[in-house]
Amino acid sequence: MNARTPSTKSLRSRLTFTHALVAFVAVIIVAVLIGAVTRLAFNRLTDRRIQNEADAAAELIAAIYQRRDSWDGAEVVLRRRLAQAGPNDLIKRRRLQVFDAAGDMVFDNAGPVLQRRQPKPRNGLESPIEVDGQTVGTVVMGGQIGEFTQAEADFLRLVRWSTVIGCVLAGLLALMVGRVIAGRLTRPLRSLQDAAQRLSSGARHEPLSLPPDRELADLASSFNVMAAELERQQLLRRQQVADIAHELRTPLSVLRLQIESIEDGIEQPGPATFQSLAEEVGLLTRLVDDLRLLSLAEAGQLTLMTETVDVGAAIERVVNTALPRARQQHVELRAEPLRAPLQALADPQRLTQILGNLVENALRYTPAGGSVTMRAYAEDRLALAANRRVPNGKSAGQLATVVFEVVDTGAGIPAAELPHIFERFYRADKARARETGGSGLGLAIVQRLVEIQGGRIWVSSAPGRGTTFHMALPSPTLASSAGVWYDGPQVGG
Repeated sequence: MNARTPSTKSLRSRLTFTHALVAFVAVIIVAVLIGAVTRLAFNRLTDRRIQNEADAAAELIAAIYQRRDSWDGAEVVLRRRLAQAGPNDLIKRRRLQVFDAAGDMVFDNAGPVLQRRQPKPRNGLESPIEVDGQTVGTVVMGGQIGEFTQAEADFLRLVRWSTVIGCVLAGLLALMVGRVIAGRLTRPLRSLQDAAQRLSSGARHEPLSLPPDRELADLASSFNVMAAELERQQLLRRQQVADIAHELRTPLSVLRLQIESIEDGIEQPGPATFQSLAEEVGLLTRLVDDLRLLSLAEAGQLTLMTETVDVGAAIERVVNTALPRARQQHVELRAEPLRAPLQALADPQRLTQILGNLVENALRYTPAGGSVTMRAYAEDRLALAANRRVPNGKSAGQLATVVFEVVDTGAGIPAAELPHIFERFYRADKARARETGGSGLGLAIVQRLVEIQGGRIWVSSAPGRGTTFHMALPSPTLASSAGVWYDGPQVGG
């Protein structure tokens, strides 16, 4: 279902409008600047032209003054000249005023001079009238009688309309280009939206093609990875539910059959029957406890009592507990001697549980005549990343790393199986699912218990030569050197 409300605007419309608006504003700013600069340059050019015309008029009037040797009758001569002048003649093109040396007006082409004593116009350009090296008057030429000539006004009008039309065309072009660019950007997003809707409906995800743009390609690639991981997790959850149902069904079926046999009188209750029932109940209890422990660990609700633990004593305790089973399977179980005391920051109970699970797993897959070895040593390098959570408020830079190893001489694990070893209910040997007695949760629990104590766990294996589980936990003291061994008693079978 599309949850978009009627008031919601599409991203494409927003991008198109934004692109067009930015382009249009930029065009308007440029147009205003061009108009202002054009007007300023035109005014300067016009001023130079008026000044040149004023200088030419001053030369003409100086000749008239020189012939008459005074301003007497000069107005009459200039009026006659004005009447005879054509439309493009200098004396008619602009407002022209003539003042004598005393500042009295002699001539004004705008009309007869009614008052000789009047101030000179402020917006006019002056040019002195010189005769025989003396200034006898001043010509003042301005922009009145139409501030500009017709040709000048037409030119400015053409520039103005060209700017307006250019702005409109640029705005339309920006709108079209913005729509194309917005469509190109939103097309992959629509593909992501459709893929997300298909994914939410439970349909199988088809990998998205990568757009040419790097950021959108990274987004599509991340979405493909996310969809693939979600699909894998969904399949894993289905498999886990099926595995849990299988693990619960088998002991429940045995219990039901035995109880029905007792009820029908086919089998008489006795010690062997009660022992078999107790074993199935114990299997169910262990499976439920393992599932609860794993869920608490993954939810971060598992309470830990972290303290300094003697590594040698912890290994000795685990080996002594597992020795009876190892002897029963005719497998040699031993702990290698260490030369220096080692300490780890861990919950003692959980550390015993972790090492016990690893030893139990090694014994389960080691044939008779084989061996299982436990050892521990301190690493020189810090195995904890700086951003990893560390117990007791210590930083990773204050911690060394103690590495525990459980080595067996079993059949080994194929390389393709190693990445899945710590998944729930995963067994590398499917044929030995129940015969070995494991629930498939032991290694998943081990991994979570190690990680919540600030450590890490990994596995290495060579098919036909055995498997080694490595576990690193923080230590409260700096390690002296890698491979320093604890000189404790050797525990073996």
